[in-house]
Amino acid sequence: MKTIKISLAISLILNILLIGSGSYVVNKIGGIDFGKTKVQATSSPKKDAKYYFTKKSIFEQSTIQQPDKVFIGDSITDYGEFQEYFSGEVVLNRGIRNDTAEGVLNRVDEVVERNAEEAYLMIGVNDIRHDTDMQNFKKNVTAIVDAFQGTSTKLFLQSILPVNNGLFGNDVSNEKVKEFNDVLKKIAYENGIKYIDLHAHFEDESGQLDKRYTIDGLHLNGEGYKLWIETLNAT
Repeated sequence: MKTIKISLAISLILNILLIGSGSYVVNKIGGIDFGKTKVQATSSPKKDAKYYFTKKSIFEQSTIQQPDKVFIGDSITDYGEFQEYFSGEVVLNRGIRNDTAEGVLNRVDEVVERNAEEAYLMIGVNDIRHDTDMQNFKKNVTAIVDAFQGTSTKLFLQSILPVNNGLFGNDVSNEKVKEFNDVLKKIAYENGIKYIDLHAHFEDESGQLDKRYTIDGLHLNGEGYKLWIETLNAT
């Protein structure tokens, strides 16, 4: 009986130590919210299909016409509260987490039909994550640009932001980000539209996404969105 009690006590102590060490690790990497964001950031396109089609359906039911600005993209756009930065203007957010250039192309007609004064596109990091062929990426982005031809909307192509591999891992190479940004820059030049280089404003001395602007190494925090808007206003 005494042996059983000792075994139970040891087991209880070990469990407490394991829980404590686990909590310490979670807190060190950013807490529970970081863990949730990390899972969300690495979900596959198929697993996010319900979210994509839910958001697409909501967008299509909107009756707003001729907004001042519309932001188009993936989760980095999706999480932004852009309306709050432009008081007195009508600003739409057309970001969908985990989206790719192909996903944007498949829903861009709804955006084009709004006849926004300005449209800001940021897309590509998920294409890199999911190994989209660069030529397919260029084809899809070019088709998105073509969709705005003949309209009064002024389209801006924004660069893909760097990632912080120390925080996010190695799903995305910053070298690949630069290669895809070169493609975006070329598309903008070929179509006579403005390319906005946000990338240079967000990288640190090592070419990584500066830790001041992110929690998980991929998405932006409040300071990151503030810098984004400040950069746009200075453009």
